[in-house]
Amino acid sequence: MVTRRQFIGTSVGVGLLIGTCVGETKLGKEVSLMKRYNPILPGFNPDPAICRKGDDFYIATSSFQWWPGIPIYHSRDLRNWELIGYALTDPSYADLRRIGDGAGIWAPSLTYADGLFWLVFTIASGSRQHTYECHNFLTTAPDPIGPWSEPIYLNSTGNDPSLFHDDDGRKWLVNTEFVWSPGYPVHRGILLQEYSVSEKRLVGPVRNIFRGTELGIPEGAKLYKHNGWYYLMIAEGGTGYGHAVTMARSRNIWGPYEVHPENPILTARDDPQNPIQRAGHADLITVSGNRVAVVYLASRPIKRRSLLGRETFLASARWDEDGWLRLDSKRPQIELPDFGLKEAPVKSFPERDDFDSPELGLWWTSLRQPIGELADLRSRPGWLILHGTPSPPDSFIRPSLIARRIQHHSFSAETLLDFAPQEMQQWAGLICYYDTRHWYFLHRQFDEKLGPCIALYARRRPIPRYEKLAQVAIPNVPVVRLGVDCDGLLFRFRFALGERGDWQTIGEPQDALVLSDEFVEEHDPIPNFGFTGAHVGLCSYNITGRGKPPAFDWFEYRGYERWLEILQEHDKEGMKG
Repeated sequence: MVTRRQFIGTSVGVGLLIGTCVGETKLGKEVSLMKRYNPILPGFNPDPAICRKGDDFYIATSSFQWWPGIPIYHSRDLRNWELIGYALTDPSYADLRRIGDGAGIWAPSLTYADGLFWLVFTIASGSRQHTYECHNFLTTAPDPIGPWSEPIYLNSTGNDPSLFHDDDGRKWLVNTEFVWSPGYPVHRGILLQEYSVSEKRLVGPVRNIFRGTELGIPEGAKLYKHNGWYYLMIAEGGTGYGHAVTMARSRNIWGPYEVHPENPILTARDDPQNPIQRAGHADLITVSGNRVAVVYLASRPIKRRSLLGRETFLASARWDEDGWLRLDSKRPQIELPDFGLKEAPVKSFPERDDFDSPELGLWWTSLRQPIGELADLRSRPGWLILHGTPSPPDSFIRPSLIARRIQHHSFSAETLLDFAPQEMQQWAGLICYYDTRHWYFLHRQFDEKLGPCIALYARRRPIPRYEKLAQVAIPNVPVVRLGVDCDGLLFRFRFALGERGDWQTIGEPQDALVLSDEFVEEHDPIPNFGFTGAHVGLCSYNITGRGKPPAFDWFEYRGYERWLEILQEHDKEGMKG
């Protein structure tokens, strides 16, 4: 018999309360802990944009090919954050069908002015093997929960747009300039153009106002004004381990811009021993006086692979007497800064979803379009019926898949499945998913030779062939339980017969870090965008259109905060080697 914690070790279980590192939560319980640790948005939450309305702070992050688009988080103390909704929920506003892995919704910018929230974002296409297009849009809402207006097309000149509201009432768009002509850098600098609210379009001249620094690949620009100076804060050095935040300023919005004397103002590129890496793409908000909160993306890799993807971190900064912004530390810090704001606890996501609600919880996402009628929570109350489609997990069309972000290096996930397939191309079960070419699928199926069975398939290579990692014949029981444990390095899959049967391992331990940004970008024979981090969830595949659809009684995700412990164990192993 195998217990789920056998492979995890003794550790304190935590709920999905964002921003906490220790303690245990129960369903609906509010948690307040004295000490807080980065990241504030764990798991796949890159390219943060922050704004405030009064005492309320909001963050928007990239969503790429996952739907709904652009998650929005709320906080009143900058340390505890709650997912409150998504900006893009209408597929007619953002058509992501057939969009490539790592393409889709890039780098939103969220601001508040004139009684409205303003959100600009990129819809990108393409891949590492294709020239990608970047179309930029603007949407507004009186409340960040929505409704958001139909997006207005802005331009297609480059990625990472952001909107700046000047104190004279004018509005300006900055975005990266793309140049695909041979002999020139693709990321050629930062473009500036005015936006007309009345005409709902960009107007006037467009100019490249800043070429970036010697770090190269300027993008992710944000424009601010402080004491009569215009400040550009940009990301440079690429999205990998050379990532950094740099700054420049000018008395005139059109430039010329002088660079910060201590650039980069935030990076881990020269600090390989820092457990937080790939720091860059930042935004800032004034808290009070000269105190400034900076949010930025970074990752927590193990063996230089980031299973959780790029997450959102928080840093403290100040405006110095010489007018330059300086962070309390130029290097990413583990412990969260304290801005002296009153503690404002938030409710965590439940560890267990019993599917008792008629709608899926906010933590569930699907690929490229709404899961819609494929996820039925009404026909069998307390169960999720997940109708299969002819699209397997590596399809760009419409896989019947819902998943949630993996937010802990060490975690367990389980589900109870009622499914009795009668044909070979009917599968349903538990999936660990990065993108169409990188996933593990533990599922119940029917095999013509074995009959009812549990199988573990994977795709970890560019070729369109699945690996059969394990297959076990089972009695034709009505329900099975499926589970996976991760210790930060390996997945260990398991199954059990019935509601109370003993757990049994299936297959050998599998490399979890295949589902990492770095593997996708650097180790796959055909590199692709490695932007999204890993997910775990449920999947249903049926090429026949026949048979009773699978039903899931519950899904449980339990995280264990063992990140630093895993790093220490890995370092010890490295020293032994």
